[in-house]
Amino acid sequence: MRKNVIKKLIIPAVFLAAIIVAVVVYVGLHRNKEAAAAIDYSGIKGINLKNVPPNYWNTNDVYRVAAAENGYYYITDENMLVYFDMDGKEAVPVCARPECTHDSTDCDACLNNCVIYNIYYYNGNLYYMPIENGMAKLCRMDSSGSSRQILGDLLPCENSSSIHLGFLGDYVYAYDSGSHLGKDTEYTEQIIELSLKNGSRNVIYEVTGKSIAVKNVKGFGDKVMFTVIESNKDDEGIIRAKSRGLFAYSQSEKNVSQISAEDINDYYFNNTGDTFYYYVNGQGLYKSDINSEQTELKFKADKYCDLCNVSSDGKYIYLNNETYCVYLHNVIGNESKKYVVLDMDGNVVNEIPSPEALEMIFGDERYLFCMNMGEDSLMYIDKKNIGTETEWKAVFSKPVYLIDWRNNK
Repeated sequence: MRKNVIKKLIIPAVFLAAIIVAVVVYVGLHRNKEAAAAIDYSGIKGINLKNVPPNYWNTNDVYRVAAAENGYYYITDENMLVYFDMDGKEAVPVCARPECTHDSTDCDACLNNCVIYNIYYYNGNLYYMPIENGMAKLCRMDSSGSSRQILGDLLPCENSSSIHLGFLGDYVYAYDSGSHLGKDTEYTEQIIELSLKNGSRNVIYEVTGKSIAVKNVKGFGDKVMFTVIESNKDDEGIIRAKSRGLFAYSQSEKNVSQISAEDINDYYFNNTGDTFYYYVNGQGLYKSDINSEQTELKFKADKYCDLCNVSSDGKYIYLNNETYCVYLHNVIGNESKKYVVLDMDGNVVNEIPSPEALEMIFGDERYLFCMNMGEDSLMYIDKKNIGTETEWKAVFSKPVYLIDWRNNK
């Protein structure tokens, strides 16, 4: 059997184990009353989204796909970084060495000994996180893979996929979204700010406790926003979790303020920064006019969408219930996984069944993506047909095998 086939069998188990460790049987088990979350609008008024890159992707999942101007970067099941466009869909290794045959772990496209399945594209460069002596570091690479530079230390890491990055201006923000959830030991969770210009490092936020995590780090205007969740076991031994609320770090004022203390799972702004969408566990999606401070429930939580992640491309809002289905897989099952597409006023325009999805990663303004079970099963839906399309199509016609494992033992 090919070594990468064995590896493929192991990797989903690693992810599922990580998800289950981070398991937090949220809402269906602790529904909230239908009341709009109390929002401190002073912390989000006047947000200027000009020249701020969109936060399309699911911030609580692995980042195997990164959108560039004309195509996408993708980390294969063999941990090889490749580039493809949606016309030819041919996976091209990101390696600039002319003598390289791209079939061994010596290839520059191989991202072994890194934070698993995390690649980012920002302002013309790629970023990933090699691990050295138990520390995840930030490495910048040009789009061809020919130039690489270590910028600095991020966070302690031991072969994890839960350290993620958010970018805003000249800084990157690193956080661990789940390594310590479900753990009885007390940890201090941090958000690290690292300069993309000179590598200077600052801790902008930290919180200490048992079974807590920072989630949903996104940049809007000069605000780096995030949630904090905590989990605990009830008398029946069921792990439950609740958000401590929504927070914002101001790059200009260098401080953190709490925007809401409610059980907010995820959030997003519209393109002009005057409308705020947030999903309250057990309640649903709220739309809030920041200027008038008026809020309205637009999508009501139900049996299958008690908890949802949120994204938007400026034309539509996208919800997915992946996390909820994983937490309650014995109750509602993976066959209930789906994307819900809403217009910007919160009206449902389509529901896209995704029963085979392992990772529901949203997408960009062009395509919606998910990763199915199976080797390199990256799937897509063209957003030109987002109001009617329900059938997923494969990006690659076959698994992207590059490494000859017989000679790489």
